[in-house]
Amino acid sequence: MAITTLDGVIAGFQPPQEWAKTGAGTQVLGRYYSTFYAAGRPGPAVAPTPGMAGAALTAYAGQIPFPNGAAAQYLAKANIWANVSGCLVICDRLWHQSGISVTTTTAQTINSVAWPARDSNGSTNGEGVRIGLEVSTATGAGASVHSISYTDQSGNAGATGSPRVAYAASSIAGAFYDYGLAAGDTGVRSVQTFTSTVSMSSGVVHLVAYRELARIPTTGLVEFGQDLLGIGMPELFNDTVPFLLWFPTATTAPSVLAGQIIYTHG
Repeated sequence: MAITTLDGVIAGFQPPQEWAKTGAGTQVLGRYYSTFYAAGRPGPAVAPTPGMAGAALTAYAGQIPFPNGAAAQYLAKANIWANVSGCLVICDRLWHQSGISVTTTTAQTINSVAWPARDSNGSTNGEGVRIGLEVSTATGAGASVHSISYTDQSGNAGATGSPRVAYAASSIAGAFYDYGLAAGDTGVRSVQTFTSTVSMSSGVVHLVAYRELARIPTTGLVEFGQDLLGIGMPELFNDTVPFLLWFPTATTAPSVLAGQIIYTHG
């Protein structure tokens, strides 16, 4: 049942889920870095291969563990330690795909399968769902200009999403470009096409649908945390697939990112 009191939060605390990930090559200020393929704990995920329409996710090797079964589940607390400054973003990975040609310069059909019922409202409509382009194998020297066409949370088709941060040639594995949305849109229900007007030359990329759960900033070399008031105690739904994005405020790659996530159950 839903948690409505502080006593309920405390009674429902679960054991911490510890995680630790290594850093990567030179970072780009303000561009996310996905730790999904990075070594550490949990181990690195294998790049997805479900095809262009992708797969709705209920579990995936390499995710932060998540216990199913409770009637109501929430993110209650999280902390991070890093050797450089930045911000940790905890997300639920709803969908990912494969098969994009990095050298094609015309629209490529995606027509994504339906999301799992884990948007901000626990539905498949896409409220609060974002899309990112994730690099699993470093790309080549081509300076891609890419975009997506999508259907918004209300079912309106034909909107265009462009990356918030411009694509950088020779992007490292783990580079993650999140897409901005059209004015007034608050989520993505499905993706129809991906277009790159300039070849990336080489590499492997994937589109990912995700819901942001919490952000924890750090100035580096000090452990920072957020309790349920700072996080806002977002509701988590069965089959949540937690993964981490790093938002760098320096170009130096973190040698270690580590922390804990604590859930509470009703």
